[in-house]
Amino acid sequence: MKPIYNLFYRLLPIKKVNTDNQLFLLTEEEIKSIRRKETVAIWLAAFIGAMGVILLYVPQYAFPDLFPNTDIALFSRKFSVPVVMLIYTVVLVVIEILLLTFLNIWCAHEIAVATGFLNYQQKKEKRNLLINIGLEKKNKEILKYGIDPLQGINKKALLAWNFFFILKATLSNMLFKIFIQRLCGRYAVKAVQDFAGIPIFAAWNAYGTKVILKEARVIIMGQNLIEEVCKRIRKDQQPTRAFKELLYDTLQYIAVSKRDFHQNHFVLTKNLFDIYSIEVKDKHWLEDGYYKKLHAADKEEKEVCQLLIAIGFLLDGKISFNEKSQIKELQQEGLIDLSVAEVKKYQQDFLNGRGIESLITKYI
Repeated sequence: MKPIYNLFYRLLPIKKVNTDNQLFLLTEEEIKSIRRKETVAIWLAAFIGAMGVILLYVPQYAFPDLFPNTDIALFSRKFSVPVVMLIYTVVLVVIEILLLTFLNIWCAHEIAVATGFLNYQQKKEKRNLLINIGLEKKNKEILKYGIDPLQGINKKALLAWNFFFILKATLSNMLFKIFIQRLCGRYAVKAVQDFAGIPIFAAWNAYGTKVILKEARVIIMGQNLIEEVCKRIRKDQQPTRAFKELLYDTLQYIAVSKRDFHQNHFVLTKNLFDIYSIEVKDKHWLEDGYYKKLHAADKEEKEVCQLLIAIGFLLDGKISFNEKSQIKELQQEGLIDLSVAEVKKYQQDFLNGRGIESLITKYI
């Protein structure tokens, strides 16, 4: 499918927009342009979800002869299987997934153009990044640096949760049908139960596209912000071995906090390894005593790590319950002077392109 997505991406035009030179900041005009396109994308996703249900059931009710059951003999028994309906369903699902993927790639492309992140010269260079955003593909290249966000996590529980999350729309539809059946009892019309899935799938598609839109903005704004921060924290003097080790610990601390293979964390890690010439390990797990090591660091080195931790909370656009507890813990340890509310405020400013200059200048 990748060649099809590449072709679609190449066909997307880049319309000239007025952007400033500060790519991690957005003007009001840029914000309005992005929001307009986001609204169109969300409604289109909902429409695709609704049409998927309508096109699945309307032909079956209107032309039942086109969907006969096929008798199949198995283990000396005959089974009546709706083969035509199953094939038709699979075709519809494939088409819907393709349309949603094209929509997501278009969203990522348009946000990149509107923010000035993408222009004619860079279109080929940034193709894989923007297509991967549309495909919701995780970047696991951070493992090359020995950093693992899943340190100490139960892999089986994670797999079960991801499987459940994939089935969320189907399960929601099933529960809604059960609700309709219980509400109407034996008099529930089958058509009512079938078409009850329209708002469910429309809502999940709209939600899924909204998540993609947010992720596109997070990654695009995040990469620009990382470049700016890395320019500001460059050191003239040779970094000590202890500081390199502390940076390594800090990057693993951020990864474990997020429990996610996020593109922005990979970019941050890559930039810092290049700036400080940090030697890559096969695996660098976070051990007890990190807070103590951070307390013992020199003032400037400590402030760099404090800034990285604070930015780490922002770079994926969300703060989990566990991260809120970590922020409070860091406050109690005297390692950051930011509350959960302040971190959320900085996160909103970051997402809306208003910048986080006051956070950067707080530490460096």
